[in-house]
Amino acid sequence: MPQMEIYITDDERMELFDYIANNDGMFVPDMLYNKPEAIQIHSRAEFIMCIYEQVIGFFVISSRFQAEPFRFARLGEFAQPEEKIESSEDKYYVMQQRGGPYIRFSFYRGYANDAPIKYRSTWFSHHPYFVHYDDFELYEDFPASEELKAYYKMIVKFLKSKCRQITAKNGKKYWVSKTLKVEDVL
Repeated sequence: MPQMEIYITDDERMELFDYIANNDGMFVPDMLYNKPEAIQIHSRAEFIMCIYEQVIGFFVISSRFQAEPFRFARLGEFAQPEEKIESSEDKYYVMQQRGGPYIRFSFYRGYANDAPIKYRSTWFSHHPYFVHYDDFELYEDFPASEELKAYYKMIVKFLKSKCRQITAKNGKKYWVSKTLKVEDVL
């Protein structure tokens, strides 16, 4: 699974939002919904507020590569009887790898004391395959499209342009914002 971890500032996260929006992309929060219908983030302010107040995970979708809508499941629908969640209202979530395809982002708000980089990370990836469902609930796997892979590479190139590669004390290399001082993140 192609994946990357990078350390960027909130300003650069907002630039990423703009870059994706300007390239026919949309952020969709990975959260619980009141109905099986995803919401889309439409502004920088809404994006940053969502990260700090609601969720850290997002799906990036685009008409360039999305072939199918998301598939939703009701919270607790696949739980064992002893794990059933009692709730007065139904909650729904996007099923992983069902429909799409999409790029998955996580925008972390902090870091562990023993982390090799002392700054919050941004992690993103896409699955190598997704699952197609038809009207009869039959399914089959389909590989990530070339359009999805190209869009992912476009994001990688954009984010790397904002960063420099540094070597942490553990000997591993990391991509860190050019605006952050090396001594402040190691």
